[in-house]
Amino acid sequence: MPVADRVYRGGTIHTMDSTTPTTTAVAVHDGTIIALGDADCSAVTDTTTEVVDLNGRTLVPGFHDAHAHPVLGGIGLRQCNLDDIHGYQAYLDRIKSYAENNPDKEWIFGSGWYGDVFEGGFPHRRDLDAVVSDRPAAFTSHDAHGTWVNTRALEAAGINRDTPDPDGGRIVKDDAGEPTGLLFEGAIALVADLFPKSTSHDVEEALLSSQTYFQSLGIVGWQDAGIGVLTGSPHDTYPPYLNLVKAQKFSNKVTGALWWDRAVPYAEQITTIIARRDEINAAAGERERGTLQATTVKIMLDGVCENLTGALKRSYRGHDHEHGILMFDAEELKEIVGGLEDHEFNIHIHAVGDEALKQAVDALTQNGGPSPQRRHQVAHLDIADPAELARMAEAGIIANVQPLWARRDSVLVDTKLPLLNEDQQSNHFIFASMRDAGVRLSFGSDWPVSSPDPIWGMHVAVNRTAPHNDPHGQDHVAQNEPLLADEKITVEQALRAYTLDAAYANGYADVSGSITVGKSADFALLDRDPFTVESEDLGDILVEATVSAGEEVYQRDTVV
Repeated sequence: MPVADRVYRGGTIHTMDSTTPTTTAVAVHDGTIIALGDADCSAVTDTTTEVVDLNGRTLVPGFHDAHAHPVLGGIGLRQCNLDDIHGYQAYLDRIKSYAENNPDKEWIFGSGWYGDVFEGGFPHRRDLDAVVSDRPAAFTSHDAHGTWVNTRALEAAGINRDTPDPDGGRIVKDDAGEPTGLLFEGAIALVADLFPKSTSHDVEEALLSSQTYFQSLGIVGWQDAGIGVLTGSPHDTYPPYLNLVKAQKFSNKVTGALWWDRAVPYAEQITTIIARRDEINAAAGERERGTLQATTVKIMLDGVCENLTGALKRSYRGHDHEHGILMFDAEELKEIVGGLEDHEFNIHIHAVGDEALKQAVDALTQNGGPSPQRRHQVAHLDIADPAELARMAEAGIIANVQPLWARRDSVLVDTKLPLLNEDQQSNHFIFASMRDAGVRLSFGSDWPVSSPDPIWGMHVAVNRTAPHNDPHGQDHVAQNEPLLADEKITVEQALRAYTLDAAYANGYADVSGSITVGKSADFALLDRDPFTVESEDLGDILVEATVSAGEEVYQRDTVV
């Protein structure tokens, strides 16, 4: 047995390993956990071992984010970022200030707006014209399914009253037939194709910014839910990922879900996906430390309910003939899924509405269900029919869900719930029902759609109310009135969904996700114990340090 480089003791240690749920000490050598408990750790300690006193704090496995978009998030951090504010005038003031401070930029870009702050739930070009009228401006919504543009951007793209909706997209128009400046889904590309192109270096810097941000939140691994050219994005994010893994710049464990581009013919797409997987995996090498694996393919099946593009079994309330959009018909989806399974890919399907969920489960179970080696997952499941949950559990399909959404914030109350019938609302983010059905829950953020903070996500999963400090959940209802209170889950279940089960969805559960001898030393040091803090204060817990493969990659300045 080697001598430990470092031993952690003197606090509470939750392992998320059912054989030893808690322990008193952890010993690490060369980035790997080699012993647990005082006796075994003392046996591998000598005068060269660094002993870290937890000083009464709590050590948990490092968090994994099972569904994020770190390129978009990282770019957002470097543009006019609206993520940390919430309000109509606050948005306009920040945009105006940013434009004034960047007079040489050809376009003004930003992201992170929420529709509930605008009259009628959606922004209008006149709002943006009021603060940016001298050049085109484009702002992506927080959920990335809509882009708000000014008049100059519409003119640059040639969009007018006579422009038809593109396949898989919508140009919002007013009662007079004029474009309002809001583009949904595939229509975003009409403007995005004109954006000044970022270089591969720009995207690499955005990714590294995201990695640093994740680590400040205790995150040691993530799944990028769409490496490639996403709908409406001007970037092919594959080359930057490949460059960074070759340069050994990842200190986190990263899974790349390669984007399935519906505009590319099937045979060409399969060939490209295989080549990209093989090239990344060959460049990455060993999986124990920070690295990248491309084992998964992401398929976008529907949109979101807020703009009537999430695919529902019955129509939206007040929109009797509107059931949403399916990006693929049933047979086409089955062909794609079958081909990917033949080439041993994991499959990650975006399905928000219950009809999309049914179609996804149909395709993923067409051959009797995935093999035990596969990590097939359906993302979001905003509205989930319990019958589909039973099928998912039987087939071993993972529910890749975003816990921060399961609260009654103004976005939900004002822009989504009014569109849903009572039976649809009763099946809305039903995490406890998923758990009770036997479905494995894996938590992700969908950042920059919502905050990637796992502590905040745990808070909502446990309380079904907003964390105290979330700027998008400050109203009384969000803070105090739970969304479907019976759908709460326990702290243990929420922590598992952000650690072991998120690592499982990402394909890293054999080396991370729990504090287990032989696994990577991936830890998050918390200022308080989530199992003993009052549940309403769960979201106030702070990450004080993050350790990835034995290396301290983050330390909060105020740690003593």
